[in-house]
Amino acid sequence: MDLTSTQHIATVSEHKQTPNRLGAHHTRYLALTAMVAVVFLSFVLRAYRLNYQELRGDEAATWAYSIRSYAEMLQFYTTHAHPPLYYPLMHNWFSLAGTSEYALRFLPLVNGTVLVAILMALCARWFGWRAAVAAGLLTAISPYQIYFAQDARSYSLATWLGAASTLALWQALARGRWREWALYGALTLVLAYTHYYFFLIVAFQALFVLWNAWQRRRIPWRYIVTGLVAGLAYLPWLIYVWRFLTWYRGNFDSPDLIAAILRPLLAFGGGQYLIAPLTWLNAGATLLLLAWGVIVARRSNRRALHLTLLYLFIPLLTVFLVSRFKAIFNERYLVLASPSFLLLIGVGIEQALSSWRARVSLPVAVLAVLFLGHTAYALNNYYHNPSFAKSPPWRDVMNYIQRKAHPEDAIIYTAALPEINYYNERAARLPTYLIPYDINTTEQGALDALQATFERHPRAWLIPIPAADAPVSRLIEPWMERHSARLDAVFFRAVHIGLYESPERFLQTMIAQPARFAEAAAPTEALIQLEGFRFGKGDKAQPTAAPGKKLVLTLVWHALVPLAGDYTVFTHLIGPDGRMWGQWDNPPVRGTYPTSQWSAGERVFDQYAIPVDTQAPSGNYRVLIGLYEATSGRRLMVLDEDGQVIGDAVPLSQIVVVP
Repeated sequence: MDLTSTQHIATVSEHKQTPNRLGAHHTRYLALTAMVAVVFLSFVLRAYRLNYQELRGDEAATWAYSIRSYAEMLQFYTTHAHPPLYYPLMHNWFSLAGTSEYALRFLPLVNGTVLVAILMALCARWFGWRAAVAAGLLTAISPYQIYFAQDARSYSLATWLGAASTLALWQALARGRWREWALYGALTLVLAYTHYYFFLIVAFQALFVLWNAWQRRRIPWRYIVTGLVAGLAYLPWLIYVWRFLTWYRGNFDSPDLIAAILRPLLAFGGGQYLIAPLTWLNAGATLLLLAWGVIVARRSNRRALHLTLLYLFIPLLTVFLVSRFKAIFNERYLVLASPSFLLLIGVGIEQALSSWRARVSLPVAVLAVLFLGHTAYALNNYYHNPSFAKSPPWRDVMNYIQRKAHPEDAIIYTAALPEINYYNERAARLPTYLIPYDINTTEQGALDALQATFERHPRAWLIPIPAADAPVSRLIEPWMERHSARLDAVFFRAVHIGLYESPERFLQTMIAQPARFAEAAAPTEALIQLEGFRFGKGDKAQPTAAPGKKLVLTLVWHALVPLAGDYTVFTHLIGPDGRMWGQWDNPPVRGTYPTSQWSAGERVFDQYAIPVDTQAPSGNYRVLIGLYEATSGRRLMVLDEDGQVIGDAVPLSQIVVVP
């Protein structure tokens, strides 16, 4: 064959290949454009209302730990064995961006967006770019993933590190070069220093490598070397925290096997932001789509399917097994396994819609519409429905305290919630006291701390959140209700607060009116003494009560002896015409502190809100108070200073004006 013929054949061949090359170039451009659009959408959805919800406790803990110096962090790590990577990372970020809610959540936002890109790269490698775009789109709009991308913790970072290490492992097994293995080892090590649940990723990857080695009848030396190097790099930290890891018993859940599998799968599908019956409809659609995705993936790339199933179920089963010994099961921690779930759902939907067969594709399309509709509704709940909020409205709480507080006020809170300190620093800026201070605080120690606080501050705002590991925390609010005067109470969503006056301040501002009470059968044996009273907050020389409103009255009782019976207090508002125009009866302290529980010598603050009749005429009113047995209605007698019976009720000495 001469040169001219050879050139002609080459030219013809080139012309034949040009359309294919153009088609491949067009496909790559289309795939890249679609993936970039999905990544951009994921960023927008994660940036939307990023700082709308208040920080939850663990997010505020990130702030509390990360604002420390490196030296303080080292000291902190001696008592709190958190993985050491994330807080220094956030510490450096704070120096650039500050510590606003937006700044706290911006790095997780970036990490959540990176996850979408990594998952699409992984899916494209296994099942093609169309399936990758479908899986990426599902990840972009997933309420579960958006939650973690808007959460100032390490979950979104750990999740994309797990997906990236899986992709690196796949590449290393395919190419066998040391640089791929080095990348895999580095990603795994960073993941290990980011979150303790890294072992869930390592576990399923190790099983896949062993299965792959068994098939090829080869010892995976490079994987073993990489694992040994990464393990040696992690060993110092593992030794350091081993005591904590073995001691820690967990504070979450230990479900049965079915729940351990279904609960995470339903959470991955956004079910935590739905209510029945939508929850169950979404669950059915999710599980059917997942099963269809497995069928499709098996036809497309069986080896990749095996790795994906290990990626999904080995973490779930591992945590289930560990939860038999430690209560560590939580859907939140299993976020590391969620990319495989979204990948399988995306593969199934893409295949059904791209190769339409009515018998199969139509039911899958219906399931996909149900799933996407529920996802959109769940997203709306996450973004806009306060009942699904991750945290109480701490901004409203602290803004209210800021408006109402006096400079000498303090805040008492009963559970170690760093979000209280975070929002206090941005609004009220009052001294804060955690009572009980820790789980070892005794009841007497907590009461001593309360009294010491009131010695320093005439008023204190109480945020009573019971601490599960400190039962003493439940005693703080009852103690303050019984032994100090409540000036204010406000109920917010999921939390309430109260403002209390110190006992000493109240005793200085009340009107003293000693009166003793005794049983009619034993009038010489006084049981209870009224020490004094105050209307409202004591800030008016002349108390007033408008018709239709309530007259606030605080009584101070003193138990003279241990009381065997329970007595009810009555308060009667008597008008100038001698008629009763208001009444409120209940056992002391709003019915929460029966007299039979009082100790001899105890002083009890007892508050009433007497409703004033809407028809009450103008004039001067008096309030009668007394005690009676609820069962018999028999009143206690009132004694004078000489111990003589003078009646069965005490008219309070201050006049109340109804305008």
